[in-house]
Amino acid sequence: MRVWLEDTEVTGLCTRLTVDKEAAAAGAEAEVVLVCAPEDGRLPRLDPACGQWVHVRQEGELVFAGRVEQVSYDAAKLALTLSCYDPASLLAKNHCRGPYTGTPAEIARQLCLLCGLEPGEIWDGDGMPVQLSASCGRNCYRTLRSLYDDNCVVEYRDGRVNVYPPGGQTTVLTGGQLVGLTSRNTAREAVTRVRVYKNGRVAAQCTDEEGLLRLGLRSRDEYLSMKYPSAAQQARAGLRGEARQARLAFTGRSPVKCGQLVTLDRPLMGVYGTYLVTQVTWRCEKGLLTTELGVESL
Repeated sequence: MRVWLEDTEVTGLCTRLTVDKEAAAAGAEAEVVLVCAPEDGRLPRLDPACGQWVHVRQEGELVFAGRVEQVSYDAAKLALTLSCYDPASLLAKNHCRGPYTGTPAEIARQLCLLCGLEPGEIWDGDGMPVQLSASCGRNCYRTLRSLYDDNCVVEYRDGRVNVYPPGGQTTVLTGGQLVGLTSRNTAREAVTRVRVYKNGRVAAQCTDEEGLLRLGLRSRDEYLSMKYPSAAQQARAGLRGEARQARLAFTGRSPVKCGQLVTLDRPLMGVYGTYLVTQVTWRCEKGLLTTELGVESL
């Protein structure tokens, strides 16, 4: 990966680079560690300031573009650390009051413009009109996610903010490229039967027959919620199976993005089936580029 600070390439001074994007975060974050010795005339003089742009490219492709928000210097280690965030992070730094009325896409565009950001491809969700009451103290990102029931991914790309649904195309990962793997499978929060009550009576009931055979009866009772179109849908939504999480590390840079679906080419150490990518981290240190994926089962 190659790194620029404003118009100056600093790749040769970079000892460690991390670019991280979480599905639940507004923007991507980059941490750049540079060799910096102000008294050594053999090294380029660096005096970065908050607000300057940092660009990271891999084989000509723009991987990250963001502004410096924190500058740290360790004289003992001669290490200059830049913490940078892409412009989509401004959604979490601006508060909005409302009220707002419109489809999720229409309100999301308003929130982007309020933060000085240009909206790009904005997912319309279910396309139904939404009414958000006035509220002080809530930031634009929390408001935007509430439009999609916290089930969306925000990405800054080509100078615009894009909002898209999680899921979609499934990418097969090759286990032979793995350099690290941690996993956790748990059935502690599993629910195999849900009953929804209305006026003291069962309005709907749903049972996971396969889960019932494997895990036994794990029931939960709920009151009817207006959040769901029907009691039956609420009961189905309440079922929970075995939760599986994993963190995978691969050599090289993977093009997989947050919100995509991935599966390994073969079951490996408890990692099997299809997963949703919740975090993507690219690391470059000592000339070795790796991709780390945080994934959760559906």
